[in-house]
Order: sequence, then structure tokens, then C-alpha cells
Amino acid sequence: MKKHIFNLLASAILGLGLFSACDKDAEGEIYTGTGFSFASTAMSAEVTAEDNGVVQVPVYRSTTEGEATVQLTIDDAAVDEGILSLTNPTVTFAAGEGVAYAELSFGSLDRLSGANRYQATLTITDASQVSVSGEATITVSVQRQLTWVNIGTGVYTSTCFEQSWPQPVEKAQEGNVYRLPDCIVEGYPMVFTLSDDGQSLVSWDIQATGYDQTNYGMLYFTAVEMTREGNTLSFLMDGIVEYNGGWGLLYEDIETLELPTE
Repeated sequence: MKKHIFNLLASAILGLGLFSACDKDAEGEIYTGTGFSFASTAMSAEVTAEDNGVVQVPVYRSTTEGEATVQLTIDDAAVDEGILSLTNPTVTFAAGEGVAYAELSFGSLDRLSGANRYQATLTITDASQVSVSGEATITVSVQRQLTWVNIGTGVYTSTCFEQSWPQPVEKAQEGNVYRLPDCIVEGYPMVFTLSDDGQSLVSWDIQATGYDQTNYGMLYFTAVEMTREGNTLSFLMDGIVEYNGGWGLLYEDIETLELPTE
């Protein structure tokens, strides 16, 4: 942890306002009985350009006789987010096949933030088609896989913690995505994406800082906007906490990063 940080965050709240809440192949046993099933209730996928915008989600059936189809639905939250979608809600099994694949589309890799994990829950539409003791739903988590390269050491200045320190900076080979390892607290990196020309902020998703000694527990950072002068990036940063099922604004200030010369 950066020196003295735990002693420097004021416990007074400047204003508490609510924000609106912002194993690649889960294969397993084929269930006995008549019907269809997912192998488990959860699946994780780190995707690259080689996935061509699609995550394959296995669906199993209890018999391989003849052809068969099963209908799936995707949860409303994923639909509203607009990142993950079902290519086709119908999964078709050819004769002799015990497993077929639903296609969960994310489109272009550039649509995925380097910091965020996107989720969608798939459900077998007709409960009567679910195998005995089988899983009717699966939550798929999708995250962009990035290749990080250290580009040098810059300087991070925190108004919140009233400190500056040397900050290693990493950049993804796949795009204009930056990572600040162990930025505020060891083990908690900060990740953000800049525009192609590097002059504006594309995304700084809500990320835990690792500092958890506020009156409300963990402090999270999310940047509202950014300005750039030379190699110095100034972020208008919201420090937020979980509050009543949403997000509460603890404070707002400027955090700056002087990038190393690439």
C-alpha cells in the first residue's frame, strides 16, 4: 500500500448521492433422463480476436438419438446492456450428437472494455425439457483477454490521498488500453481506455481501489472525464461506495497520471 494512505482519506462525506448501478468451456457430464441441460450454473471466457466475436456455450442432451432442438432465452439485464446477445435462440442437435453449442455474440472485440466483465444468463425456455437433476440456467462471464507490456514508470498524483508516487504503466498490445498495477493498494490495478489518438477517455469502469476503510467499506474509482496536456492525464474522478443496492458518491476530485515517454 502507498505510504500513509489509510490515514489520509477523510471520513467526512462531502455528499452522498445515488448513481444508477453501472473455464472457457464449461463442459461436464451429460445428464441422464430425458431432456437438456447446461453442465454447470457458471462459465467464464476470456476472449480474443480469434474468437470472431462469439463465445460457444455447450448445451447437453440425455440421448443422442435423432435430431433435436431446444430454445434458450437471455436475461433482460444483458439485453439492456447491449453487449452480449444470442446469435440464435434455437440450439440444434444433429443425430448422434450429445452436445451442441449456443452462440453468445459480443461482436467486435473493441466493444469490450479492458477492465469490465460482461455477464449474460441463459435459460432453457421450457422447464419441462430440462434433464432430471440438470441445470436449467447458466451465467456466462465474458472478459477481454489482453497482452500487457510495461512501457515504463510515470508519476501518479492523488488529490484524494494527498500523495504522489512513481507508477509503473502497462499498455495492451491489442489497443489503447492502459493498466496501472498496484495503483492505490497492492493487488488492485486500475485499467482505462483512451481514444485512438490518446487525447480523450473512452472508458474507466467502476473499479475497486483496495482501500476499504471508508464508513461504507470499499472505495471505488470511476472517471467522469479526462483532459490531456502533453503526457499528463488529468481525470475528474468520482470516489464511490456501495450504498442501498446502488452507488453513493463519497467525493469528487482530480487524479493525475504523468505517462512515461513511450
